[in-house]
Parts: sequence; C-alpha cells; structure tokens
Amino acid sequence: MLRRVHTRFPRHALHRGAAASTTQQRCMTTIVPANVHGSTPHPLLCLVGAATALAVAAFVPADAKNASTATPRDSARAVNAEELYNSAAYDRRKLLTFLERASADAPQDVGLLWRLARAYYDVASLPSTPADEKKSLTYRARDTIETALALDETHFAVHKAGIILSSVGEFEGSKATIANSYAVRDHWLRAIELNPADATSHHLLGRWSLTIADISWIERQLAAAIFGTPPKATYNDALAYFLAADEISPGFWKKNTFMIAQTYSKLHDVPQAQTWVLKALAIPSVTDEDNQVHQEADALRAKLKC
Repeated sequence: MLRRVHTRFPRHALHRGAAASTTQQRCMTTIVPANVHGSTPHPLLCLVGAATALAVAAFVPADAKNASTATPRDSARAVNAEELYNSAAYDRRKLLTFLERASADAPQDVGLLWRLARAYYDVASLPSTPADEKKSLTYRARDTIETALALDETHFAVHKAGIILSSVGEFEGSKATIANSYAVRDHWLRAIELNPADATSHHLLGRWSLTIADISWIERQLAAAIFGTPPKATYNDALAYFLAADEISPGFWKKNTFMIAQTYSKLHDVPQAQTWVLKALAIPSVTDEDNQVHQEADALRAKLKC
C-alpha cells in the first residue's frame, strides 16, 4: 500500500476543512489501475491533487491583504471583484454571478477571466456543491483559464492555472493527473518568473516539490510501470521555495512557516527544524486551518524535543 501523501493547503483556501478532509481520504488507498476500481483512486492520483487541490483557491491568502493579486493592469471591475473576494463576508456564488456578467460584457478582460476561473473553482469545491455540478464547474474553470492564458500569458495570475489542472485530474484519471503534474509545475515556475514577489506562487511550488519528494523509489517505479513517470523534486527544492516565500513576506502564513520546519525535519536538520517550529507556534491562529497547523506544529515540537 502506498503511504498517504501528507498535504493540506493554505488558509487562503476558501473551503479548507471539509474539502481537505475529503481529498485526504481519497488518497488513502491501494495503487490499482484506474479501470479496476473506477471510483477508488490511488495516492498518485493525488500527485497533483494533494499538492494543489487542497489549495482550494489558493490564489491569494485571504488574511494577507498585502498579498493582493490586483495589479495596475486590472480594470475597475476586476479590482472590484478582488475586493469582494477579500471580504470576509463575501458569498462565492454571488461573486461567481457578478464575474459571469462582468466577463460577458468584457470577454477579453484577462483580469476578470482568471478571477472567473477562480470563482468556478471555488464554487466547485464547496461541500454543498453536487457532484455533477462540481464536474461541470471544474471544466468551466479550465476552459476559462485557458482563454485567459491565450489572451495574455504574461499575466502571472493566469498561471495559477496549475491549481485548476489538479482538480481536472480528479475526473480524467491517474495517467492524465501525472501528465498534468508537469504542466502544474511549469505554470508555477512561469508565475514566479513573471512576478518573483508573489509569495503564494513560491509556496505552491514548494508544496508541489515536497509532495513529489515524499514519493519513495518503490512507489515511483510502480507508478511509472502503470501510469507514466512522475516528475522529480527534492526536499531541498521544497525548502528553497518555502524559504523564498517567507523572505518575500515574513510569517505571511502559519502553514508556510510550519512547512519550513517540517522540511528541515525531513532533511534531519534538527536545530533549524526546532527554530522554525517555534516560529510557527508563535504566529497567532486566526482560521480553522491555523488551529490545525498549530496542533501539527506542537506535535512536531514534541518530537523535536524543543
């Protein structure tokens, strides 16, 4: 049995609790060809999904207003949509309706289009969204972000398409998921190239790298024989991206700080792991995800004896 891929994604996820739990449960299964037990995916189906789907709309930390994705290139309506998105009380379905209408009036407004894709993805990931609607919305998100990419691939935010690709893999099987994992990586690398100051992109690539690095040699060979060769990454790769995110915006989110500690622990650098886990514990917990991270960090602190 393949081990569980340990990933939970950030507090800038708009539907963290239930969605994260569901995806993690899906990852706890024996590796089998997709056509043997159609409804039972294996952990490598989560190669992209666990590294990204749990980000659930991880485009911008909702509690890190200084990390807004609004840019001078955005139209007034795109800026308005971003303000609604960052409002603690905003309703995702209402925002989706607003963006559908705004995009219909301005079909080449990239700032509106990528936010519309994000809105489709957000609503698809709501626990209350029926399965058939979830699939439909996920593909609308993919089609919309592809339109935005075709119009202007130099807008860094459209390369958060990697998050949407991860969700599409849930409906297309393991082979497509592994193939998409390369595209996910390339989109986030391009996002960083276009906007090196975006801490979230660095973190997402760090999470992707950590998940890939966690795959053992035996698991990799088994997956390659059945589904295709998974990409490669190391713990040092993951650490570099997590540290870059923190350097850009120190302590910008508790999860990133904790994952620095976790990665140092995997690298057997106990002193650094101790330093960073204490930093993570010192960051106030604001969201439900923060509370969960705090528990995980406290468990790591006990393990590290600090």
